[in-house]
Amino acid sequence: MIRTTPLLVLLAVACQSAPPQESAPAQVAVDGSAEPGASGDQGSRNAAEAGLAKLEKRASAADKGFTEARRAVRLKTAERELAELAAAATARGADEAVRAARVGLEVARADRARFDAMERPVKVGEAELSVGQAQERLRVAETDLLGILEIFEEESEARAKDEIIRRNQIAVQTAKQRVEHAQLKQAMVVEGELPARMAKLSEAVRAAEAKLAAAEAKAEQSKRRATLDVGVAKSEEADARKASSKAEKERAQLRKRLKAAKAKAEAAAAEGPSVESGSAADGEASPGAAASGDQ
Repeated sequence: MIRTTPLLVLLAVACQSAPPQESAPAQVAVDGSAEPGASGDQGSRNAAEAGLAKLEKRASAADKGFTEARRAVRLKTAERELAELAAAATARGADEAVRAARVGLEVARADRARFDAMERPVKVGEAELSVGQAQERLRVAETDLLGILEIFEEESEARAKDEIIRRNQIAVQTAKQRVEHAQLKQAMVVEGELPARMAKLSEAVRAAEAKLAAAEAKAEQSKRRATLDVGVAKSEEADARKASSKAEKERAQLRKRLKAAKAKAEAAAAEGPSVESGSAADGEASPGAAASGDQ
């Protein structure tokens, strides 16, 4: 049977009442040293994650902007190429129009020159020849009539005298009418037809000259407009390339910053477990120390 002394009883009572008062402050002290550090690390981690997410969002927007800028460059390049093709087609069409107008002017001038050098003399000669032939037939008819009259003047009893004379008189009258008709036709040709034909040909030359001048002016205008369109297209393409280069630089900078931020975050994540394990080890050591203190 174990005997207890009053001193041992007092010590037992003190041990039963003292631990709640001593252990609570120790727990608070331990927790107090752990909680402030844990909350600070968590806040820094959250801020880092928020910054990384914001940087990723900006990098994604930069990627999208760069893609759109490259698409704009391709579009402006295509527009510039189309403008150059259109300018080349316009130049060819304008040159062809000018060439055709020049050919038309040359033809008109050649027609007028040929008429003045060949057709006019031929027409005048034909009219004069017709008049001369008619006059010659009249002279022959009058000569025949005079001869008949002389013959029948001696032969007053000749049969069909009056009929023969009448026929020759009709022939003379007809010849006179032919002369008048030839002379009238000559006047129509020389005074009417030929001047009208010459005026028409001269008008054709004038119209051809005006058409050539208009074609040359239009060609110059079209070429200048096409050149201006090409210049505008080139300027827009250059602006698009500048914007694309700027977007590419911004994208590269953001990608570089994002890469560095990710590397920093990965390094911090790699260091995190060792710090926590160290604090856990410290936490485990404190209970042991407390236990040894109790012992």
